[in-house]
Amino acid sequence: MAKIHFVQFGKKQIKMFNYLKFLIKFIIPEKLRKRIVCVKNKLKGKFIEKKKFNCNLFKNSPIIYVLCPDNNIPIGGIKYLYKHVDVLNRNNFSAVILHSNFGFRCDWFDNNTKVAYRSEIKLESKDFLVIPEVYGPGLAGIEKGTKKVILNQNAHYTFNGYSLERHDLITAYLNKDIVGVFCISEHIYNYFKYIFPELNIFRAHLGIDNKLFRHNSNKEKRIAFMPRKLPQDALQVINILKFRGVLNNFELEAIDKVSEAKVADILGKSLFFLSFCDREGCGLPPLEAMSSGCVVIGYHGIGGKEYFNEDFCYPIESTDVLTFAKTIEKVTQEYSNNPDFVLTKGKKAAEYVNKVYSLERESEDIVRFWKQLIL
Repeated sequence: MAKIHFVQFGKKQIKMFNYLKFLIKFIIPEKLRKRIVCVKNKLKGKFIEKKKFNCNLFKNSPIIYVLCPDNNIPIGGIKYLYKHVDVLNRNNFSAVILHSNFGFRCDWFDNNTKVAYRSEIKLESKDFLVIPEVYGPGLAGIEKGTKKVILNQNAHYTFNGYSLERHDLITAYLNKDIVGVFCISEHIYNYFKYIFPELNIFRAHLGIDNKLFRHNSNKEKRIAFMPRKLPQDALQVINILKFRGVLNNFELEAIDKVSEAKVADILGKSLFFLSFCDREGCGLPPLEAMSSGCVVIGYHGIGGKEYFNEDFCYPIESTDVLTFAKTIEKVTQEYSNNPDFVLTKGKKAAEYVNKVYSLERESEDIVRFWKQLIL
């Protein structure tokens, strides 16, 4: 019987860590805690003090503040916000991640991104505030009067919190402060062009780091998946395969709450990746799996239609768990009969991602958007 390895932090470790954080709040005064955080981040070169915003680097150019949730759980959308800031700073723009909780920064992936805190800064008229779509219908009310860009990574979150009243036409997207909408897929772009054709809408591409998520032809008989997405579907598919005996010769790897480096390591070893994407703007995990040479089987989540190519993927209609399971059985049999046929598909997938979703293209898209907005 196949073994399922759940890779995640232990509950005792998490409980102890949270307990220590709780104690520190009471033992160390708030001002001293802030000083400690400042010194620590300054030594790492990762923190921008309030004073530094007045230096020559930012004096004559607008600062692009990218508002980010204070969430340190591995989520691709948050990593992209950090990456957006890094790209801008590498290309002579002035940009910074903006968190609410003083001292917070994401550390589940390797980064040296510049971070500031809302209580420590004051936006000027020349500055821009980038707000993710997850902040809901009231996002235009954040820092009123500031030029804003909505960075939308999932069109399906756009109207969360809106009413069903047909005369209620109030929306952040038509607010005078909104100067552009930045989209990361064709699906999101078409969505907004249909609803708000008069908006300045820009379509960009995600970029996958092929040095981290690199193609590996020495695959193990391992099937990876992420149980966070549609867990009931995952439960059905895996149990169908289990009782069919399909998994007897394969290891299952459930990727959950691990670092980016660990995800890359698992995908590099895995032969197949099962996608349970559900109403995604684009869907990052399948792209990372493809870049790693995995053969992807499963749901495209709508936004992933643009890259779920049947030449190297096996797209399944959402919720069709029986076809999903049958397809996995068919492909594992194909691998047993002709391993090179399946491995070639993984190689084609990696080549496609490296060409269409390169870091260079991602960077060019971000720079082009901001140039047309600022220059």
